[in-house]
Amino acid sequence: MREMWKKSPNPLPKQIEEESRLETGNRVLRNKSYGFYVTLVLIAATVAVALVYTALYHSSRYMSWTAMAVMLVGAALSLVLALTPQAKWACAVLALANFVGLLFYIYGIYFYVSVVMVGIQASTFNWQFQLCTVLFVAMLVLNLVNVFLKQVKDKEA
Repeated sequence: MREMWKKSPNPLPKQIEEESRLETGNRVLRNKSYGFYVTLVLIAATVAVALVYTALYHSSRYMSWTAMAVMLVGAALSLVLALTPQAKWACAVLALANFVGLLFYIYGIYFYVSVVMVGIQASTFNWQFQLCTVLFVAMLVLNLVNVFLKQVKDKEA
């Protein structure tokens, strides 16, 4: 009988560890407001935009690897900030990263725009350019709106 007790693992430490993780998660999310969740969605959207841009332009001379890197680093940094007590700054970091990413995108694509505007090689903008431009600008606008949303609940008295 004693041997049976020795062989069976004690479930109590695992249960305590799981409860501890849940408590930590609840502590992180306890004081967050609706803007925090919008920030999380925008972090995922930023990664998606960077991946779409990379997929469409990876073999083109108009690809700005810096734009993609800035957006991904900004998304990662925002996620880290969102899970710390400094969560109110995550939206600002993400907005800045998307703005700088847009600027590098413009820097990388300006020659294509000038070629099309003058009519040297093409008479109209291709769908890749239109899609990426709309996505970059939409991310900037959504992030600027998100900066003004409440990220952290007010402390209760």
